[in-house]
Amino acid sequence: MKKLLLLCASLASLASCNFQRDKEHTEDNIYVHVNYKQKVNGYDVSASIITDSVREEYFADIVTREAVLTFRKDNQKLTVLNPSYALKNFIGDTESFRKGMTIEAEYVPFKMSARNTLAGNQSPFFFFDVDFDGEDELLVCLWEEMGYRGYHAYQAYETNVGSGTHQLTPMQEAPFNELNDYTEFDTINKTINIIQGVGVKMGGKKVYGLVDGSFALIERVEYDWEHTQGVKYEPCAPTIYHYKIVNGTEILDRIEKCPNDK
Repeated sequence: MKKLLLLCASLASLASCNFQRDKEHTEDNIYVHVNYKQKVNGYDVSASIITDSVREEYFADIVTREAVLTFRKDNQKLTVLNPSYALKNFIGDTESFRKGMTIEAEYVPFKMSARNTLAGNQSPFFFFDVDFDGEDELLVCLWEEMGYRGYHAYQAYETNVGSGTHQLTPMQEAPFNELNDYTEFDTINKTINIIQGVGVKMGGKKVYGLVDGSFALIERVEYDWEHTQGVKYEPCAPTIYHYKIVNGTEILDRIEKCPNDK
């Protein structure tokens, strides 16, 4: 009986793997093809929206769907599974979709905001040196996956994987697994700020920088809004605590007192 159970589990696992491969690559499982007219960083790019991620054939349900992105250049083919790919950034609300149709799309280039964040981005993917090593990584926009309507999360992928066909996996280490519209990039000091508790009253931020050639948490900033409780309309500022990370230990470095604090 044990052997039978193990065999069933193995077959179920194999079936799951085969389903994933079929889901990504079988023509029957493609709902809509998207071909981008422009090369992006030298790549010819296409997207295939997965059929079983589309419940109804109307625009509101196809705005953010699961899709396989494919990047082709010379002898290299890269594929990425995007769980929240957006059509909305280049197709009007009246667009009519049919299973199997191919759309020729204009690529929306990426543009950094004035505050050196990803906010306001309308590009579905772009290449950017996210780790300051002189090589561009691929950043894929996860449309409205930040938890706030109109704000996006991002997945970063290394593309220096050699020739041939590669299914890319996300960069898993912090801060590259926490990127969103509010992430701040300081290309001069080579630091990345991950904003915490985004909202009317920001909770703080984590600062990552290069330590012995790798990115590590070097500072944590905490915003204390306690003294502003009950204040509705008057401008107010938090007390800010700066903690340095030294050899893995968090040390209070300095405190910026709110002007209203006594």
